[in-house]
Amino acid sequence: MEIAITNEDVPGGVAVRTCVQLTSRETNKLFLSGDTLIQLPLEGALPDEAAPIPRMSIFLSELAGQRDGYVRTFADAASAQAYAASLHSQLTTALEGS
Repeated sequence: MEIAITNEDVPGGVAVRTCVQLTSRETNKLFLSGDTLIQLPLEGALPDEAAPIPRMSIFLSELAGQRDGYVRTFADAASAQAYAASLHSQLTTALEGS
């Protein structure tokens, strides 16, 4: 699994983009054993104008299927770093239990 989590300063905060690429073997493993739900921490996150309710989780297959990755914006760098660390930890262990 390739994981890329990048932070970018944007007007009003810090945007964190998460991109995941699975190999065909990992995709098959995920399909056979059941999808993994990744928690998306909300602490320090700015409201998303596209959704009235902030998203709290995403399936690994959905995250891997997003060509441009998943982006969440935070009010400060510390919150963005905590979010990135949490996602990285979850993603690195996502396929271990299957």
